[in-house]
Amino acid sequence: MHSKRGIVIADLKDKDYMKKVEACISAGKVLLLQDIGETLDPSLDNLLNKSFITISKKQKSVRIGDKEIDYHKDFFLYITTRMPNPHYTPEISTKVTVVNFTVKESGLEEQCLGLVISSELPTLEIQKNEKLMTISKGKNLLLELEDSILRRLVDSKINLLEDVELVNTLGISKETSATVGTDIELAESTMRRINDQREVYRNCGRKAAALFFVLSDLSKIDPMYQFSLKWYKELFSESIATSKETVSQDR
Repeated sequence: MHSKRGIVIADLKDKDYMKKVEACISAGKVLLLQDIGETLDPSLDNLLNKSFITISKKQKSVRIGDKEIDYHKDFFLYITTRMPNPHYTPEISTKVTVVNFTVKESGLEEQCLGLVISSELPTLEIQKNEKLMTISKGKNLLLELEDSILRRLVDSKINLLEDVELVNTLGISKETSATVGTDIELAESTMRRINDQREVYRNCGRKAAALFFVLSDLSKIDPMYQFSLKWYKELFSESIATSKETVSQDR
């Protein structure tokens, strides 16, 4: 929805940033405030607190600074920060929904492990992804069958034993559930074997993840040392592709 409407980007360093905010509020546009620090502009307090002024049943306004702006119901506000570990006060946390997209070491370890497996054992990684899809689809299908049966039980207006369509549906659902259940068991069994093989390379993924966080900490020494996750993963993939094979088979 937002991609079709477009997003207006505003920066606190822009001279006309407040004009963009006011225009988006009144026009019902999507606004992105980027590069925010640990404090927010006090002018936005009424907006963040949803302290609206009711003009009529269909119209509201909000005071931004010393201006009263018509508030459009389709207005959306997103706020982003480049700070790796911002510490927001409880007051700010109650005004906005804080979502942390910072990568965790355990998550990055799995990503790096996936890159290693994709290079060393590409077929294994493809099988893993296929089995994950099989398990996910199977479980979703079982839930759909359960929901379908419950709906028919609720909507049935006659004696359940006399409802031929419901009895047939139950029979089909039972057969389907048994088949899907067997497929899920086989897929999970295969996944366990795949994971055992992947664990051989676990140490490589763990060290690669730890190295990224070591590099990230260099920014504490000087702000010039900042590295994106995308750059690091590309560098890691390149290092795998260009590394020489070891004679030893011990991993």
